[in-house]
Amino acid sequence: MFKKVLILTAIVLVFSACAVEADNVHSTWVGSEWDEWARASNWDPARVPDNSSWRTFVVTIDSNSIGIDEITVGLQQSRTIDQLDCYGNVELQKWTSDWVELTLVDPSGLTNHDYLVTVGFVIVGNVTNTAGATLELEDTEIEGDLYNQAGATIEVFEVSDEVLVEGDLENAGSITITPVCKLNVRGTLHNTGQINIYGGACVVSDGILDNNDTGVIQGFGVVFADQLQNKGKIYAYGGSLAVVSGGPLLNAGVLANYPLSSLHIKPAVDVNNLGTIEVNAGGGVAFDCNLANEPGASIKLLGGTLAAQSITQSAGATFEGFGGITGDVVIVSNGIIKLTGPTNIIGDVEISENGTLEISDGNTLIIGHTTNNGVIRVVRGDVVFQGGYSGNGVVEKE
Repeated sequence: MFKKVLILTAIVLVFSACAVEADNVHSTWVGSEWDEWARASNWDPARVPDNSSWRTFVVTIDSNSIGIDEITVGLQQSRTIDQLDCYGNVELQKWTSDWVELTLVDPSGLTNHDYLVTVGFVIVGNVTNTAGATLELEDTEIEGDLYNQAGATIEVFEVSDEVLVEGDLENAGSITITPVCKLNVRGTLHNTGQINIYGGACVVSDGILDNNDTGVIQGFGVVFADQLQNKGKIYAYGGSLAVVSGGPLLNAGVLANYPLSSLHIKPAVDVNNLGTIEVNAGGGVAFDCNLANEPGASIKLLGGTLAAQSITQSAGATFEGFGGITGDVVIVSNGIIKLTGPTNIIGDVEISENGTLEISDGNTLIIGHTTNNGVIRVVRGDVVFQGGYSGNGVVEKE
């Protein structure tokens, strides 16, 4: 008899343990517009969401469901839950001077469906900003991946520290970095949407910034990446944009300045242009390295200044326009540069055999020495060799 009691007791305990393990609470905010996470009466059911070994929580905060314009929830200590969904207008704040983490165990992590502001704490887990939603990050650290879907908006604000993403950032929507703010991504930033920088910094400190063929990065401030791959468009707009790479910078897309703005490129190694460089008036594009314009690539000089330590024009590459060129210019065999208006070249010019420099519809002033072993062809204009002339090539004037 005693043995049967023990067996029955063991069975009851096993079923009890299973029941405890299966206790997953769907918790909903029912509190006021401004209150703390730690108050049980703010939740339905009336338990403070915080996982334990016998109970886990799936949390929803929805201002629409309780008819409040905005809900502000204060975190005074670290909490762990399975996942969190926010609807309506929600703000999550740290209400203590201590370090606070909100840990999300489920891979779906935190999902914002409408308008969410996070201030001053650490999110341990993945964050998704859905189409049509806005996520405002202030002094926030995300120890996970951040997904910004197409049609979604992320706004980066800074009060006293950077906004840090420890994982990858997938941006198919829009990201705006406001003045003096810094978005720091430790993993890979894959951009198929748009990143707007207004006096702030977009930093990929340990990984790759992959600006895809539909991606746009524009504004003024700083872009830094350990490696930068551009297949989309990077524009200086509204001022000076510095693009810095701790390693190689691959351009198979567009690098350009809007009028009255300047784009400064500072990679760790020389740049081989495989895409388009567009140089507009009232500013320019400057490379703090040697620049090679490769076959199939294009440089459009549209009244601005193109600067580099040296510029090598390859056969099969396009280099056309007028404006300013600062740096030594090398035209290789079968390479051609067409200057179609008034242009100043501050540097030496070397034209290899079968290389061509065409000048039309304006005068070209070459400040450095010109070594011509190819052809300089002048139509409706003139060329001034201020730094001297030598070589076995010809100068043809019409």
